[in-house]
Order: sequence, then C-alpha cells, then structure tokens
Amino acid sequence: MTASTAETTPVDEAALHVLIAAELGLLSVGVATALSFSRLFVAGTYLVPLVGAVAASWTIAVLTRRLHLGVWTSALISAMCAVLVLGWRFAPHTTVFGLPTPDTASTLLDAVRSSFAGFSTMVAPVRASDGFLVVLAPVMWTFTFFADAAALRYRGPVQAVIPDVSAFVAGGVLARETARSGTAVVFVAGLSVYALTQRLLHSTERRWASGDERRGVRSIAASGFVVVGVAVVAGALIGPHLPGDSAAVLDLRAVGRASSPRTVTSPFVGVRNLLGPQSDEILFTAQASVPAYWRLTSLDRYDATRDIWVSSTSYRDVDGADLPASPTGGRHRTDTQVVTISGLTGPWVPAAFAPRAITIDTDISFDEQSSSIIANRDRLQVGTQYRVTSAIPAVRELDLTASRGPDGAEPTDLDPAGLSSVVRETARDVAGDAPTPYLQALALQNWFRSSFTYDTDVDFSSAADPVAEFLDARTGFCAQFSSTYALMARSIGLPARVAVGFTPGDLRQDPSGTRTYVVRGRHAHAWPEVYFRGVGWVPFEPTPGRGNPGATDYTGVPAQQAEPPPSPTPASTTVPEPFESFPTPSVPGAPPTTTATTTSTVPTTTLGSATPRASTGEDPRGWVWALPAALLAAGGLAAWAAVARRRRRPAAERSDTARISHAWRRASADLAAIGLAAGPSETPLEFAQRTAAAPVWHEPPGTDTDTDVHDLATRVGAAMRQLSSAETIRRYGPAGADEVLTAQAEASADVVRDAVRTVATTRQRVRQLVG
Repeated sequence: MTASTAETTPVDEAALHVLIAAELGLLSVGVATALSFSRLFVAGTYLVPLVGAVAASWTIAVLTRRLHLGVWTSALISAMCAVLVLGWRFAPHTTVFGLPTPDTASTLLDAVRSSFAGFSTMVAPVRASDGFLVVLAPVMWTFTFFADAAALRYRGPVQAVIPDVSAFVAGGVLARETARSGTAVVFVAGLSVYALTQRLLHSTERRWASGDERRGVRSIAASGFVVVGVAVVAGALIGPHLPGDSAAVLDLRAVGRASSPRTVTSPFVGVRNLLGPQSDEILFTAQASVPAYWRLTSLDRYDATRDIWVSSTSYRDVDGADLPASPTGGRHRTDTQVVTISGLTGPWVPAAFAPRAITIDTDISFDEQSSSIIANRDRLQVGTQYRVTSAIPAVRELDLTASRGPDGAEPTDLDPAGLSSVVRETARDVAGDAPTPYLQALALQNWFRSSFTYDTDVDFSSAADPVAEFLDARTGFCAQFSSTYALMARSIGLPARVAVGFTPGDLRQDPSGTRTYVVRGRHAHAWPEVYFRGVGWVPFEPTPGRGNPGATDYTGVPAQQAEPPPSPTPASTTVPEPFESFPTPSVPGAPPTTTATTTSTVPTTTLGSATPRASTGEDPRGWVWALPAALLAAGGLAAWAAVARRRRRPAAERSDTARISHAWRRASADLAAIGLAAGPSETPLEFAQRTAAAPVWHEPPGTDTDTDVHDLATRVGAAMRQLSSAETIRRYGPAGADEVLTAQAEASADVVRDAVRTVATTRQRVRQLVG
C-alpha cells in the first residue's frame, strides 16, 4: 500500500474535525508515554526533551501527511529534523550555523557512554542525564512518527501504539514502585483518548443513511467520552483499593526464580566513583540507649571488572522472634532499638550489629552470614516502626590480641581476585611486619587515617586502576577507604569485607531521658570489617573524620561523623545522598549478585556520577530552541492553511469524487502487492482489462475446481470494470459522480481486496498490509 493510499480525505466538515481529533489522540499517547518516564527519572528535567521530541515529531508527521508526501520521503524529513534538534538540544556548542558536525556526534556519544557506564548497577529512579535523554528522545521521536504512519496512513490503529505500550511496560518493569498509580492513570487516559478518536475516524468512513453522518459521529463521540471518563476516574479511585494493588498478578521480575532461598541485589561500594552532594533529609530515627553504626548489610565479593563490592549471600524467610546467630563470638551487650522509617526506602532494615530478634509488621527475611534483615516487599513504607534487639559485640583490645589466624571465615572473605601488585606491595609495606592479625589490621587503619585526607570531590572513574590511583592520590571518601582497606587486608591474609549503613546520627534527648538518634542522608557510610577467630567480625575505621562509638577501645578512634551543613539546603534543591533509595543526581546502582536478582528496590551508596560539563558564559540552549520552535510553528501554520484550502473546496469534490479516488487508489495498492501495478501511461480501463486477464486469478491457492477459478476471475474482472468506469467518470466526466456510482466503486474495491487476499502468498499479504 502506498503512503497515501489509506489517507483519509474528509468527506464533510464533521469528518475533518474527526481527523484532527484522531491526530490529537495520537499526540496524547505519545505525551502519556513520555510522562510515564517519571518512574525512571527523578525531578522533571526529562519532561522538556521527551515531550518536546514527541510534539516535534507529531507536527512533522501531520504536516508531511497533509502535504501528501510519501511515507519514505516523510520519514527522511523527520529523521533530518530529529538530528538537527538533537544537536541543538544536547550539543549546541558543537554545531556550525545550527548544523551538526563530527564534534556533535562525538559529544553525544560521550554523553551516552558516561550515562550508561554503570547501567547494569542502576536502580530507578535515577538522574535524567543527557546520555539517557540522547537515547530516549530519538526513540520517542521514532515511536510518534511510526504511530502516525501506521494509524492514519496504513489504517493499523493497534499496530500504531505497540511501541508506546511496550515502552510503558518496560518502564514499569525497571521502575519498581515509583509513581506507579499516577503514570498508569495518565497512560490509560491517553490510550483511551486515542482509541476513542480512532473509533470516531472509522465511523466517518461508514455509509451512513443520508443526513445521519454528523448525528452518528456525535453519538459515538458522546458515549465514548463518557465511557473513557468513567473508566479512568474509577480506575484512579478504586484501583489502589482492590486486591493485588500492592502485589503484582504476574511479577515479570520474579519469573524463573525459585521461591527460596531469596537472593537480593546488594548495596555496593566502589573505588571508581563520585560521591556528590549529601542531603540533610531525615531517613529514619532510632531510639536506643547507646549510639551505634546502623548497619544494612555487608559485601563479601569484589568485582574487579567494575571495581565494586557486591554481596553473594541469600536470604530466608524468618518470623523475627529468634534470628539465627551470625558467626561471631566473644562478649557482647544487649540493646534494643525502636526504629521509625521516614525517608529511607528499599527493603533493607537498619539495625545495630548483630540483630537477634525483631518485631515488625511485615514479612521479613534474614541472612545469617551478613546478619542483615530485609523486608519481603519491595520497600519499607514511610512510617514503618519496628523494635529490634541486638547483641552488640563488646570487643576489647585483649580479645583481638589473643586471636590467631582466619579459621572460621568463609573462603570468599579471603578471595584475592582482582588485587593488583600495587595493593599487595603497599599492604606488605604498611602492615606486613606486624606480629599479630590485630596489629596488622590496626596498622592499616592508622596508616589511612594519618596519611590520607577526606575529600568528596575525587573522581577515579577514568582510571585504569582506581585503587592504585587512590593510593597515589591519598584522598577520597568512605567508599575508597573501606574498599581499599578490605582489599589490602585480604592481600596479607586477613578475612575482610565491607559493611554499609549509617553512622549514629544526631542525638536528641527529651526531658524523660529518651535518646533518639536522627539519621540523615549525610550519615550514610561504608566501613571495613575484619574476621578474628573466637571474636567474629570486627569493624575498623580507616576513613578520616569518622569513628565508630562502639569500637573506640580497640581502634583508638573517638566517635565522629559528618557535620551538619553550614546552612539549610533549600527544599527544592535537596538531593538525598548518598543512598539510592532516594532521588539523587548521581548515577546510583545496585549490581547483580552472584545469584538471581529480586524485586527489591535497593539502597546503594551513591558513589558514581557523570560529572556535568563545566560551562562558561551564557548557556546557548535557551535561544537555540527558538529556531526549531519557529520551524514547528511554520509547519503548524502550513498544515492549517492546507486544511483551510481543503475546506474551501467545492462540496462535490469533497464527497463522492474523493471517495471514488480513495477506492481506486486502495484497489491499485492491493493489486501492486501481488505484482499488478498500473503503468504510467495506462488508462483506468486498460489497467482493468490487463488485471482481469492476469494468470494469477487462474492459479489461486486453495481452489480445487475450475468453477472456483472461473468465479474468482469473473468477480475480479467485473469489479475492475466497474471501478475503472467510476474512476474514468471521476477524472473526465463533465457531470461528476453520484452516490450510486460511489457506492459501486467502494464495493468493487472491497471485492478486489478479498480476491488479492485469496491469491496472495504470506509475503505478499504482509506487503498488502504495510503498503
């Protein structure tokens, strides 16, 4: 079918209005799809690029179709405009007179590489960096142009929205809980408007009784809008209260996974990354008699390919009354905390190490090796309160001095995979001569604290060996310190891992003596743990400016943590860092574990981010957008002028003659699909005669008798004679066409279409469908 074959030529004013409504319905689906990306991105910085791409592509598609340009010509024009707009929006400083250059392509590719560098470790929502938008904007542009061509050129209303529906579903699979209900309502509303306008469009092509066209279309429109409105409102109000709202009927992320044991993706610590600004947002509060490091979990495997630590442990369902004892020993003291969740999301349940019992109003799972608790749902709801009792190790220097060897540790805790020679040599130089494991661990800690400085602005993302670069630069933050410490400890035979969680937080004490620790984003922290036989896992603190209040006796480090910011951070710019469980402008992540991933939203230390390019002078993006805006405005005016010209045409040309022309072009396109195309010099009658005599009608598949063959050839011959006669009268007849002739032409076109489907091969049928 040619690009213009199935294009609707309005037969009256009502049909023209319906065509415009159908075009707006297409726009509504595209915009709704773009809005659904709020589940993937924080803030609203993605809106202008993506909605703008949809609107621009839609305008170009409407304009080229109204000007009767072929689909391939229109696609080429649309692609050229997309390239221009992409350069104007994301790399304006690289263009010359608005035209893209090789530097434009290089800049865009660099942005994509930077954004997708840690894609496998990301958990939505993330920052809408340029790299992501450089990919998504052309995708949305293409989807919109395809939808217009499929729905309004080729009459494939279902096929037209398949890409948009797929994008919405994919976003839901990636996005977890974020904005689920709101985006679903918006998308369903957009899809419903599209379906209704397509229904109206098809209603204008019916053969209504004389005088009933407008009344019939208006009736369908009125009833349709009522149904759509009721469905959307009912879904928005009732849907969240129906069974299954909180648990999917079919969880695509859980397909193929065994029910137990449960394995979750872990928070990670890396050496390559950036920290970014920290937040003063309250994540949770903990009522406790003593301060502690509030631990989420520990990471026992170093992934040298990505320079990050991940967890290889699994979780099993527990009732919380008596948690299995972790592999620790020695003395301990019991303390109970009452924790209330505020801004912290995700499945992780913070507690002082090591939790022994918990009372919580949700199903939980527990991992014995890491002594960490997770909620079985994707996240802990804001306001969740629970009571956890912990056996906090009361480690003394004497206990550690008497401990010998790594017996009792898992082999993974000594795994030296990925260690460079620089790490090994440095560790031996710093602590290799210490006589006991404890003194070795202490020597490493003190070397970091005395020889390094704390700095949140470091960037080792481009280093070939980020650990070696950190050791050379001697500056970084907790991710670099804890990660490198653990690697160095392993290189000299000390079982080590990295723990993630929070420092104690800001103390508030009421008149009754109740001590409440307010934990904020700036308190997020990572620290190393070393295993000692007979004692268990013991935390050390190599990060300058940080100190574990429960470890002062053997580390010699007083309690320390991040200080409050010098001035309050405006609410509009607060970036809750450094954990992924809250929106952040840096690239967050949760890398896959060594077993199956889960449905959980994972809090992760915010250690990676593409650094924004430095900007000098005025940002040219504001005024550069004036050019595409002017082009789009001109296109809209041209489309409106074309519509106005069409409306001024004589009534006869907009009715029977147009319908006959459409029937002739439709039949010609169907015949072209099986190789019967009209020649440039053939009259309609000559083409009809050649078509009727074609051998294809005498060898149709599935016909067993001569009668069948004869009937098919006869029907096609009669239909083509009738249709060619109507087309000849339309072209050359002085009196024009009438309603009877028009109806005969349309019926003949239907006969030809059925005949083509009878004799066509599968490949030819596909060609007939798409043109």
